[in-house]
Amino acid sequence: MPRSQTLLDSRADNLAETTYTGAADGADPLNALKRPKFLGFVADTASAEALEAAFQPVAQHGGNVHVVNFRTTLAILSRMVSPEVLLVDLTGEEQPLTAMMELAELVESDTTVLVIGQARELSFYRAIVNGMGVREYLAKPLTPAAISTHFLPFIKHDAAHAPVHGGKIIAIAGARGGVGTTTIAANLAWMIGHEMHRHTVLLDTDLQTGTAGLALNVEPGHGFAGALETPDRMDTMLVERCAQPAGDRLHVMASLEALGTPVNYTAGASGPLTKALRSRYKFILADAGARQLPFAREMLGMAHQRVIILDPSIMSLRNLDRLNALPGQPVAKTILVLNQAGRPYGLSQPFMEQAIGMKFDIIIPDLPRILPKADKFGEMAASIKSPFREAINKLALKIGADTSELAFPKLMATA
Repeated sequence: MPRSQTLLDSRADNLAETTYTGAADGADPLNALKRPKFLGFVADTASAEALEAAFQPVAQHGGNVHVVNFRTTLAILSRMVSPEVLLVDLTGEEQPLTAMMELAELVESDTTVLVIGQARELSFYRAIVNGMGVREYLAKPLTPAAISTHFLPFIKHDAAHAPVHGGKIIAIAGARGGVGTTTIAANLAWMIGHEMHRHTVLLDTDLQTGTAGLALNVEPGHGFAGALETPDRMDTMLVERCAQPAGDRLHVMASLEALGTPVNYTAGASGPLTKALRSRYKFILADAGARQLPFAREMLGMAHQRVIILDPSIMSLRNLDRLNALPGQPVAKTILVLNQAGRPYGLSQPFMEQAIGMKFDIIIPDLPRILPKADKFGEMAASIKSPFREAINKLALKIGADTSELAFPKLMATA
């Protein structure tokens, strides 16, 4: 619906005046006004109309997007309680990072901040999303598809379906020992980091007998286990010192502690660890193995996506339900991988799918020549053109490696 700039500027001014008046007479301004669910401040009418059209079906109250510049936005916010969800427009700001720091002084720490503005370089997007806590940034001109995908889940308060910011945690577990969990995890990490050029780190959750470092030709160290024993000292610099390079965009965090010495893993250490890692890497792959050690269980519980590896055996079928029953945050549908499909004397794929009541997402055929040959010559099996490489590439796409930076680069030109 057409509107005039003057009318909407007046609406915004009235909003600030009403808020200030409601908090007068010595009343606490945070208690004098009920906290708004959502407020948006944009610099142009076209963006306001696009946002209101997209939000109308789910917004509790209409007219929540106001056309004002960023300076006026700051003035309004300084006189009112910040909403649960706030959308601001950085258009026209010559120092956008400084502008965001000014905004941070005026909003509550639990306010979800969404930002729109001009198309900018990727480093700016990373700075405000990974470093300043902004949940999403869209470049103008806005499109209904971009608004629906990247803003609407926050307006609907549907956090489970909101875009994930910071690195994505992928936990890879085996239904039993010997199903190829580490081989698949290492090759998947190599595919994402080396071939798809995404910053990736592979965690080996078995601190005494894990082989993820060996699979990527990386020497395990002792610093990783020490960091997990003192999570209160965990920070980005400590984590980076523990991460061993396996390529330009691929690192491994593994340890090889003495078998006779118990590992003093501190419960909850995976929380500070993943918080530090998510600000540095796009994909955090955890080789959770099959033993379900404490570190592995915590990573499975924190994962945004779980990948479970089975082989064609009765034991794999038996243990799948037990793995699925492990508690954790709401995650996307678990990806099921059948490794060594067609192995002599193994269960058939149709029989296994009928037994579990679902189909496998990824099928890796039995390849008795390719994998041993790759190990013998110190190569990554995924580097050899084969059905194994195709399956690992498909798995990488399945967990979102092709769209890990979708929120910004594609929106640079089209929003």
